[in-house]
Amino acid sequence: MSTASSRGRDLLSLTPVRIWQALLLGLALAIASATEVSATTYYVSSATGSDSDDGLTPGSAFASIGHINALELEPGDQVLFLCGESWRAQPLVITASGTAGAPIVFSSHPADCAAKPVLSGAQPISGWALFGANIYRSDLDTGLNAGLFPLGLNQLFRGANRLPMGRWPNISGHPDGGYAEVDSQPSPTQIVDSELPPGDWSGAVMHIKGIRWYMLNREVASSSGTTLNLEQAVQCWGGDCAQWGYFLNSHLATLDQEGEWYFDAASKQVYLYTLAGAPADGEIEGSALTTTEGVLWGGVVLGKNLAEHISWVTIENLRIERWFDAGITTPINLEADENHDLVIRNNDIVDVDTTGIRLTTWVWDAAAHGSGPNGWRGGRNHLVEGNTIDGANHFGIDSYGVESQLLSNVIRNVALIENLGRSGMGCGYAGTNCTENGAGIRLKHDPGAPDHTSRDNLLRFNRLSKVGMNGIDVFGRRMTLENNVIDRACFSKGDCGAIRTFGRNSLATTPAHDITIKGNVIKEVPGNTDGTHPNFETLFGFGIYIDNYSRDVTVQGNTVTGATWEGVLFQHSTGVLTGNTLYDNVASNWGSEVALLLSGTEVTQTGNTLFPLAANRRTLRISNPTTLTFSEGNRFFSPYDDGSIVDDTAGGVGMTLAEWQSWSGHDGTSAAHWYTRQSGEPPLSKIFINDTAEEVIVDLAGMFYLYLNQQPVGPTLTLPAFSSQILIEDPGPIFIDGFESGDTSRWSSSRP
Repeated sequence: MSTASSRGRDLLSLTPVRIWQALLLGLALAIASATEVSATTYYVSSATGSDSDDGLTPGSAFASIGHINALELEPGDQVLFLCGESWRAQPLVITASGTAGAPIVFSSHPADCAAKPVLSGAQPISGWALFGANIYRSDLDTGLNAGLFPLGLNQLFRGANRLPMGRWPNISGHPDGGYAEVDSQPSPTQIVDSELPPGDWSGAVMHIKGIRWYMLNREVASSSGTTLNLEQAVQCWGGDCAQWGYFLNSHLATLDQEGEWYFDAASKQVYLYTLAGAPADGEIEGSALTTTEGVLWGGVVLGKNLAEHISWVTIENLRIERWFDAGITTPINLEADENHDLVIRNNDIVDVDTTGIRLTTWVWDAAAHGSGPNGWRGGRNHLVEGNTIDGANHFGIDSYGVESQLLSNVIRNVALIENLGRSGMGCGYAGTNCTENGAGIRLKHDPGAPDHTSRDNLLRFNRLSKVGMNGIDVFGRRMTLENNVIDRACFSKGDCGAIRTFGRNSLATTPAHDITIKGNVIKEVPGNTDGTHPNFETLFGFGIYIDNYSRDVTVQGNTVTGATWEGVLFQHSTGVLTGNTLYDNVASNWGSEVALLLSGTEVTQTGNTLFPLAANRRTLRISNPTTLTFSEGNRFFSPYDDGSIVDDTAGGVGMTLAEWQSWSGHDGTSAAHWYTRQSGEPPLSKIFINDTAEEVIVDLAGMFYLYLNQQPVGPTLTLPAFSSQILIEDPGPIFIDGFESGDTSRWSSSRP
């Protein structure tokens, strides 16, 4: 048994070094204990709280987010918003930091509730009165509206629905998706359209397709007859906007369909077209423009503009909706360093006008603080997990981040044309190239701070659907994109991909390199070309688009189906293409399942299945023999066209596999289709896809199929996680039914 005297002798026997070690350990434990004891949990209730209470229990909760913003939070503190409650037009501005073992947490009470606390950017609108035929008007400076909309509004809602800003021409029933056509462009600031409705269009905004992949916004200074005079010059592809498409919004004259609205910023009056009569007070809500501080603003702001960055902070279990700008955002400027070690988890971000989660900021004094060069940053060591982003108009997630993880996020309905407001997809009203806007996830690179932007990120288990531009857009290095599911990327623009990589300058110096794209499932890439010049109307969607000096890109084990132009394209780029299933990815003549094009491209391909479903759809196209350095063990299945392999240097004539083998020396171990179909005949093939993280067993419902190697399948098909299998219908042998009557005139193609 240890006694006090024996413990004293043990202490006396310690060396001075051991004594110091013991004292330091005790001090560390004391500090840790003090930190644990001092951590405070604050509760916030909009329904029953009061800022004069102590906030320490749900029954004595604080009331306002403004009060939370003023607290001097310490590491380990928690701020819990009561579930089922809402806060309006009160941005949560986080300026305090935690530590590695004691983050500051902003969450819900109770945790993981179904009715998450709502941080809404919208205010109710009252005082609607009849203005004209089916048009009602409310003054935002009078009555119950006074003070709620200090700078106006930019979105309108009725109940759970976002209402469309009035536009001309309307989308519904329009042959070109709601785009009028420019007849001529007399000068850089003028367009002429003989179909333009008469009237004064000053103050409206023109949104014009300048090429398949960008849309520009221009304010209308004045109009005269069929001519629009613009505040800023506009340039379309080829230097002339004639025959390119555009639409107008943000003007009273556009209101002619249920729910359409317009806001007059000069008079601060909002107009609504409805057949339902005057809305009741509070029935309609608007996204309140409350401040221009920091330029970039949103429901949750990560850091203090022009000043402190934050670290070791968790934001979780919140619903952030209807903000005039972003959902969760950094301010446009930070001073000494970027944010780091943030967790953004399990939040719902809905119907924001710009970006769901924006992790982009300019660190203006980094060099002086030893934090690398001044420049754009997105933060480091972030975890962005389990969030749902629905209805953002510029980007789903936009980041310059490094060493971060984006996991299991759901991103949908990004940059849909019918949802666009005055700001369109972004780029302001003078931008000249709005290529990247509309992406689901953009990982941007700053050449001035190459080691501090867009590198070493992991994107896994994310699900994206109905995204206006590229699904995932990658500009940096050492990225891993694995087991993501992307459905209907390029929904509003064309010449884009479900996954795109984009480098710069040359293969030797490009920032986009060492990228792994593995086990992703890509479905339907329309490559929308509404509003484009007649020469560019062919749908132009890519499954995986390796572009512009992307170096050492591994494309492995992906499933791509339903892209309209090419399944996989390498262009001025290098890499490996292995084990991919590319099925029915060409919607018009001369597209390809795989295309390897232009100077510098060098790719090896093995074990891929290339399977178009019509004549004049290529399995493989190369621009010259040097683009394909090795190719074996592939399947070139083109039952509608034997000559589906093309080398441009051979005159662009389609080759059979045997002809290709003789011409190129490649693919001696590869296989071709073993059956044929005529034009107009339905395909015998069917693709089965498992886009989940669990193995799936498919009941084939009595149908008989063959694998591509002609081995039989059935009665079930096992699909591993994030995989696919193409099967061929097997009609089986034809035999006599053998009716008892002896009538053998009827035959069956069923198996007995």
